[in-house]
Amino acid sequence: MSHDALTEEQAAERLAHHLLKEAYQDLASVLLSANAKAAESLFYAIEKRTADALRAIVTDQSEGAASTRIARTVGSELNDLFERVHGRGGIAAPKRVA
Repeated sequence: MSHDALTEEQAAERLAHHLLKEAYQDLASVLLSANAKAAESLFYAIEKRTADALRAIVTDQSEGAASTRIARTVGSELNDLFERVHGRGGIAAPKRVA
Protein backbone atom coordinates (compact mmCIF):
# COMPACT_ATOMS: atom_id res chain seq x y z
CA MET A 1 0.00 0.00 0.00
CA SER A 2 1.39 3.40 -0.91
CA HIS A 3 1.89 6.19 1.62
CA ASP A 4 -0.93 8.22 0.00
CA ALA A 5 -3.35 5.30 0.20
CA LEU A 6 -2.48 4.74 3.86
CA THR A 7 -3.02 8.43 4.58
CA GLU A 8 -6.40 8.36 2.82
CA GLU A 9 -7.36 5.21 4.71
CA GLN A 10 -6.36 6.81 8.02
CA ALA A 11 -8.30 9.97 7.15
CA ALA A 12 -11.36 7.89 6.31
CA GLU A 13 -11.07 6.01 9.61
CA ARG A 14 -10.73 9.27 11.57
CA LEU A 15 -13.79 10.71 9.83
CA ALA A 16 -15.83 7.55 10.43
CA HIS A 17 -14.76 7.57 14.08
CA HIS A 18 -15.75 11.22 14.47
CA LEU A 19 -19.14 10.70 12.83
CA LEU A 20 -19.90 7.61 14.91
CA LYS A 21 -18.96 9.45 18.11
CA GLU A 22 -21.25 12.35 17.18
CA ALA A 23 -24.08 9.96 16.31
CA TYR A 24 -23.64 8.09 19.60
CA GLN A 25 -23.87 11.35 21.54
CA ASP A 26 -27.03 12.36 19.69
CA LEU A 27 -28.67 8.95 20.12
CA ALA A 28 -27.80 8.81 23.81
CA SER A 29 -29.24 12.27 24.37
CA VAL A 30 -32.50 11.36 22.69
CA LEU A 31 -32.74 8.07 24.60
CA LEU A 32 -32.07 9.81 27.92
CA SER A 33 -34.81 12.34 27.29
CA ALA A 34 -37.27 9.69 26.10
CA ASN A 35 -36.68 7.05 28.76
CA ALA A 36 -33.95 7.60 31.34
CA LYS A 37 -34.35 4.16 32.94
CA ALA A 38 -33.99 2.35 29.63
CA ALA A 39 -31.05 4.59 28.76
CA GLU A 40 -29.24 3.68 31.98
CA SER A 41 -29.74 -0.02 31.32
CA LEU A 42 -28.46 0.31 27.78
CA PHE A 43 -25.49 2.45 28.85
CA TYR A 44 -24.53 -0.14 31.47
CA ALA A 45 -24.65 -2.93 28.88
CA ILE A 46 -22.53 -0.91 26.44
CA GLU A 47 -19.98 -0.05 29.12
CA LYS A 48 -19.73 -3.66 30.28
CA ARG A 49 -19.37 -5.01 26.74
CA THR A 50 -16.67 -2.44 26.04
CA ALA A 51 -14.70 -3.27 29.19
CA ASP A 52 -15.00 -7.01 28.49
CA ALA A 53 -13.76 -6.54 24.90
CA LEU A 54 -10.79 -4.45 26.02
CA ARG A 55 -9.85 -6.98 28.70
CA ALA A 56 -10.03 -9.75 26.09
CA ILE A 57 -7.69 -7.84 23.77
CA VAL A 58 -5.15 -7.59 26.59
CA THR A 59 -5.58 -11.19 27.74
CA ASP A 60 -5.44 -12.68 24.23
CA GLN A 61 -2.85 -10.17 22.96
CA SER A 62 -4.99 -10.11 19.81
CA GLU A 63 -3.35 -6.90 18.59
CA GLY A 64 0.16 -8.21 19.13
CA ALA A 65 2.76 -6.63 21.39
CA ALA A 66 0.87 -3.32 21.44
CA SER A 67 -2.37 -4.87 22.71
CA THR A 68 -2.17 -3.37 26.20
CA ARG A 69 -1.31 0.13 24.94
CA ILE A 70 -4.07 -0.06 22.34
CA ALA A 71 -6.64 -1.21 24.91
CA ARG A 72 -5.63 1.56 27.31
CA THR A 73 -5.83 4.23 24.61
CA VAL A 74 -9.22 3.03 23.41
CA GLY A 75 -10.44 2.63 26.98
CA SER A 76 -9.41 6.15 27.88
CA GLU A 77 -11.09 7.65 24.84
CA LEU A 78 -14.31 5.69 25.33
CA ASN A 79 -14.36 6.45 29.04
CA ASP A 80 -14.18 10.16 28.22
CA LEU A 81 -17.06 9.75 25.78
CA PHE A 82 -19.12 7.77 28.30
CA GLU A 83 -18.50 10.40 30.99
CA ARG A 84 -19.75 13.15 28.66
CA VAL A 85 -22.72 11.23 27.31
CA HIS A 86 -23.76 9.09 30.28
CA GLY A 87 -22.90 11.65 32.92
CA ARG A 88 -20.53 9.34 34.78
CA GLY A 89 -17.39 7.31 34.27
CA GLY A 90 -18.26 4.48 31.97
CA ILE A 91 -15.88 1.59 31.75
CA ALA A 92 -13.25 0.96 34.36
CA ALA A 93 -10.32 3.34 34.25
CA PRO A 94 -8.09 2.44 31.30
CA LYS A 95 -5.24 1.40 33.57
CA ARG A 96 -7.55 -1.14 35.21
CA VAL A 97 -8.38 -2.70 31.84
CA ALA A 98 -4.86 -4.03 31.54
